[in-house]
Parts: sequence; structure tokens; C-alpha cells
Amino acid sequence: MSKRIYLVASLIAVLILPIYAALRRAESQNQSVRVLHINKALDQRTVIRPSAIPGAGNGLFAAALIKKGQVIGELGGRLVTEKDPAMGNHYIASIPRCAWEETKPYKYLDSKDYGGKVSRANFAPGKINGIETKFQNAEIRQLCHYPYFEFVAVKDIEPGMEIWTSYGPHYGYNRFMYVPAVRDYFCGRLSIDCRKKYTFEP
Repeated sequence: MSKRIYLVASLIAVLILPIYAALRRAESQNQSVRVLHINKALDQRTVIRPSAIPGAGNGLFAAALIKKGQVIGELGGRLVTEKDPAMGNHYIASIPRCAWEETKPYKYLDSKDYGGKVSRANFAPGKINGIETKFQNAEIRQLCHYPYFEFVAVKDIEPGMEIWTSYGPHYGYNRFMYVPAVRDYFCGRLSIDCRKKYTFEP
């Protein structure tokens, strides 16, 4: 009798435990990665290729004419809380407070790996030495409802043009905007010499 019970128990362990373990792994993965999905059709409007900005790596470029007011793309990513290890990276965006009830417990979006093409749009300053640059051709709109972030054209963007925007007032721009090659690139586009005086505004 005890031998039969042992065999049944062993059979249950062989059949059930692997299934249980797989379910636990799936549950763990779902808990660790909450992805905000985006409208991928909008990504057809843009391409990613090397940026004109020195040291910037890749940038976002228009693949077709994008008219002023049109949505360039949506910002997706991994939904995270303030305790997430990714909070130190430069792809973190704050979800608008008015959307927190909808996204709770998540208040941030990590767009590094799941952000869509617009996550590669580079920054260009709005002002240099008090002079309006007019470099930016896109803006980030924060919404109180899904998809929470949209990149919108603020002027007509011709095919092949790089798309530049502002990341807002709280981003850490100093780590790259004071690099001499970056400074000289933007100042050169305005035909001004910034070697003695250089300030910028986002």
C-alpha cells in the first residue's frame, strides 16, 4: 500500500511540478515586464540612422513628409515604479500625474528597449545665448489617457530631416551640451561663436 502511494506521489511530482514551475516563471516574467504598447503603424513615418549631432549616436529622421500638427509617433516602454533599478537611465519619462489612476502602481516609463522609434529623437536647444534657435521640429505631448506620450510635429518636416525636440526642463542636458563638439555644432548652425560665452535653454 505504501509503495503504491509512493508511486502515485512520484507520478504527480513528475507531471505537475514542471507545469507549476512554468506557470511561476510566466507569472514572474509578467510581473517584471509591463510593457506599454504603441501604434506601430506610426513608426512607418520615420527611420533611425546616425545623427548629425556629434557623439549622439543614432537619431530619428522623417521617412516621408510630416505635416505640422501630425503625430510622429507614440512613446512606448516598460512601465516602472520609482523603486525600479532602471530609474538611473536616461530613457525614463514621468507619466503625467493625471494618468496615475489609470497606470497605478506605475508612474514612469522606461523607453530604452520598448520605446518605439520616437525614443531615438535627439534633443536640440530652444535657445542659445538668448537667441531662438528654431531647431526643434517636434514636441512631446503628455496625455491623461493612453498612450500618455505623443511626439507631434510643430512644423512641416521634410523627408530626410532629422527630428529634434526638447526633453523638458528637468532632464540632465549638461552631460552632453557642454561637450565642445556639440556646442560648436549647434552654435555653428546659428553662425555664432560660443567659445567665450555659451548658455542654452531647452
